[in-house]
Amino acid sequence: MTNNINLFLNPFELYNIPLDDWISAAIDFLVNNFRPLFQAIRFPVSLALDGIEWLFLAIPPLIFLLIIGLIVWQLAGRAIAIYSVIALTLIGFLGIWEEAMVSLALVMTAVAFCTVVGIPVGIASAKSDRVDGLVKPLLDVMQTIPSFVYLVPVVMLFGIGKIPGVMATFIVAVPPLIRLTNLGIRQVSLEVVEAAQSFGSTPSQLLWEVQIPLALPTILAGLNQTVLLALAMSVVTSMIAVPGLGLIVLQGVGRLDVGLAAVGGLGIVLIAVMLDRVAQAVGKSNSQLPWKQRGPIGFLLSQSGSQKLTSVSITLAFFLTLYAGLFTGQPTTQATIEATTPEIAMPGQGMMVSSGVGTTTSSRFLTEVLNLGLSNLGYRIKEQQLSSIPTMHIGVVQGDLDFYGSHWETLHEPFFQKNGGEENLERVGTILSNTLQGYQIDKKTADEYHITNLKQLQDPKIAKLFDSDGNGKANLIGCIPGWSCESVIDHHLQAYELKDTVEHIQGDYSALMGDILTRHQQGKPILYYAWTPNWIASLLEPGKDAVWLEVPFTSLPQEQGELGEQDTSVEGKNLGFAVDQVRVLAKPPEAPRPTL
Repeated sequence: MTNNINLFLNPFELYNIPLDDWISAAIDFLVNNFRPLFQAIRFPVSLALDGIEWLFLAIPPLIFLLIIGLIVWQLAGRAIAIYSVIALTLIGFLGIWEEAMVSLALVMTAVAFCTVVGIPVGIASAKSDRVDGLVKPLLDVMQTIPSFVYLVPVVMLFGIGKIPGVMATFIVAVPPLIRLTNLGIRQVSLEVVEAAQSFGSTPSQLLWEVQIPLALPTILAGLNQTVLLALAMSVVTSMIAVPGLGLIVLQGVGRLDVGLAAVGGLGIVLIAVMLDRVAQAVGKSNSQLPWKQRGPIGFLLSQSGSQKLTSVSITLAFFLTLYAGLFTGQPTTQATIEATTPEIAMPGQGMMVSSGVGTTTSSRFLTEVLNLGLSNLGYRIKEQQLSSIPTMHIGVVQGDLDFYGSHWETLHEPFFQKNGGEENLERVGTILSNTLQGYQIDKKTADEYHITNLKQLQDPKIAKLFDSDGNGKANLIGCIPGWSCESVIDHHLQAYELKDTVEHIQGDYSALMGDILTRHQQGKPILYYAWTPNWIASLLEPGKDAVWLEVPFTSLPQEQGELGEQDTSVEGKNLGFAVDQVRVLAKPPEAPRPTL
């Protein structure tokens, strides 16, 4: 009777719409049947991005500063030009010039495609209520869905790296331009339109000579919003291995390095303010002097004969210097490690490989060791691509990466199988063996309350010791959403009947562990998921500062295979996670590889 009442009051328990399965099936269908189409879409984006990035990196920084100063002076005035030069100079002295140029190239590429698509769609929406009715719901969805959500389908369809980053940025940044283009044209006075028509204006003349000029301030306001949204996406897209300033912020957060994150964030702020001020000034250009009378062009035209000759000579000298710097300098778009071993011992001579690296310190260390070994064999190492564990597996399958050097054989088995298993991937060698995972608490609390087993947290009094947010449940610091350990921890809480007394806290692991370290220094009880080797073990040493908790019995998610107590135990302690080994993930030799 009670169950019937509960079902009546909560009918949602009867059925859940499997929307996630439907969307996953749709994405899989697109990937399996339309991959050539998405590769074709990549081509123009790649062409534009590579060209802009090469140009920005090939120009010597000093000359780039002069060019930007002159352009901004012409477009936005002397004050904003001075700020722009100072901002970029500060970025250079912060040691993030190349990263800033990469981010700027990504933003410019995304904004260019937003302009090519957004303004025509906005015009079409303004001209037709039917088109407007079709476009508006799509824009509502694009603007309300969190930007992180776009990363998953973009990675599945386009892979990882810069091109998918541009695509995700385009989706987020184009709606304001479409909306404000539509709004600007619709706001043009009806009397003005009728007057133009009465003088015999054709529809194209009405659009280009009347409506667009009058709507230009509103359109430029939309473009301004597009630029700022594109730059804001740099941090989000860094999660799918997009380099630049956003990646510096991500690395700083992942390493708990506040200074590094602040440097990347400051670079983004400086560029954002510069682009915002320039866009605002261009939007107000109607109230300024004609372009021939302002900026460097106005300065040159206002000079007398001899002064003008001197100015022209200086300008020619500047552009000759630019030409020399551009074509004699070498762009630094990719960092390579040249091998020094004798040629006879270099099986990789002349070959370039791309490696993927996770966000953890241990993953970065292992990948650096692998890259060093490959460089000694003659391979040229492309700049590492940093991203999440699931993304690394997708990158290897799709050919964006040649290998991922931190693949845990058992823990990452679900990602291995999801991406085709042994048909598409292979695991090579063993980098580390007997790697451990499990739950740890501080030794002081373990000794004082005789806590040795995770099941003891069923006791509300024990669980409350680790409650840091006041809800009565123990706060178990878990792992980043999407990692395999997430499903294992959730499975354990269910299997060991801990749902009522233990809460799985998720987020960025390094940031959460920063709170754990603070609580430990304050003498407060701590409970967290850990693995070895990892940096946390050097700060909370097992046996000295922390202890491993046993589990009552072995129980793992089905996708990890049939494992028994002997597979999850070490030195007589059942830690609940498989004692694992770290291997290299790559594509099988017979699998088709992209040309590097």
